[in-house]
Amino acid sequence: MADTASIELVHAPVVDLPARIQTALARIMGCDGGGLDTLTYRERSLLARLTRNISLQDPYRSIRVSVDTLAGALQTCHKTIQRTFNTLKGKGWITRDQVKKRSGMQIADTWFTARALEVLGLTVRPSSRAASDNMSGASSLSTMSEDSQQIPGHVEQKKRIPEDLTLLEQMGLKPGAIFKLMGEATKMGHRLGQIVRAATPLIRAAEFPFGYLRKLIETDRDWANYTCAATLREKEATQVVEVKVQKETAQAVIDAAMPAGALLTNAAGKQVWMMRYGAVYSCPVGDLDKSESLRGYARVADLAKMAEAIQAGKLFVYGSKRE
Repeated sequence: MADTASIELVHAPVVDLPARIQTALARIMGCDGGGLDTLTYRERSLLARLTRNISLQDPYRSIRVSVDTLAGALQTCHKTIQRTFNTLKGKGWITRDQVKKRSGMQIADTWFTARALEVLGLTVRPSSRAASDNMSGASSLSTMSEDSQQIPGHVEQKKRIPEDLTLLEQMGLKPGAIFKLMGEATKMGHRLGQIVRAATPLIRAAEFPFGYLRKLIETDRDWANYTCAATLREKEATQVVEVKVQKETAQAVIDAAMPAGALLTNAAGKQVWMMRYGAVYSCPVGDLDKSESLRGYARVADLAKMAEAIQAGKLFVYGSKRE
């Protein structure tokens, strides 16, 4: 049995998202045309979260992320996530199909529409697909080299590689080697997909992925509930970037709506919002005639919610005709 502590010896650096995913996220949060500017802040946040889980090899493949995971990531409730899904579907950005399993559990598959993929720059051109297929066919006919990850004497199976194991294929492991590892994991009472999920950065950093995965398979761990430290660091770094992007986007929306000391108000007209010392404050309209020291200022903490209200037209310039 391998030493379980040895799994954490390799500390892989935080891996950035693929360039195409980063570009798509930048387009979403920056409202770069294509109708993105018509989406609310929450809709764009959910769209960005789904984009992180899209398959670049096949963008038309369904995306499956639990509502619980999305609610936790976006810090909102399940009903809000479901409503946002419905509005994105109604606006033509996604399609969604919910299937009820025998156990009674509801599973939903989500697809980006062709228009959404085009706007986000994630569309795969047919010529690129054909070239990729030709390359795959050529590689399967090539002679196995000594340093390849193919198991000697093992015939490649034509079964499709499970989606949660595509990383291994991207790293150069042949289908035969992957299915071999799947069988070994099953014998040890594990699922190879759970091991790959839990130790992705370590597997990426391994010099010999096949041998390293065998070592992980032999490790006595509950892989279904385990996540290595490197994966946690990567997840935390990604969340930090997302929060930063969300804050910057919200601030940009607010700055654009409040130029040169402009005040904002709502339909009730009893409250105004203003910029003071680089932060957003609100105060009663009745306090505007008072001196600064006597006004009941309250600092706005949730800038994302305020930005969403501005985009929805619920906050507008004080003194405008909409009051």
